Amino acid sequence: MELPKRQKDEMIEKLKSCYFDTYHEELGIIGAENLYSCFMEACAPYIYNQALKDVKKVTSRQFVSLEEEIDVLEKKL
Repeated sequence: MELPKRQKDEMIEKLKSCYFDTYHEELGIIGAENLYSCFMEACAPYIYNQALKDVKKVTSRQFVSLEEEIDVLEKKL
């Protein structure tokens, strides 16, 4: 999974900032890019799959609501 360059650069800057806040040391660009790559490989699939599960829940609730609205429109025979 690859993010657009602007988003990747923003994440790398955030990783550098978090690293500095935690360890009070600067993280160079190579180290930050390695950390980003590691994160994307190890964590991104879990986050992506959870996002899909969340979307399924939301769309399922919306579909049920839509079915209820359609049922209300049904003509009684």
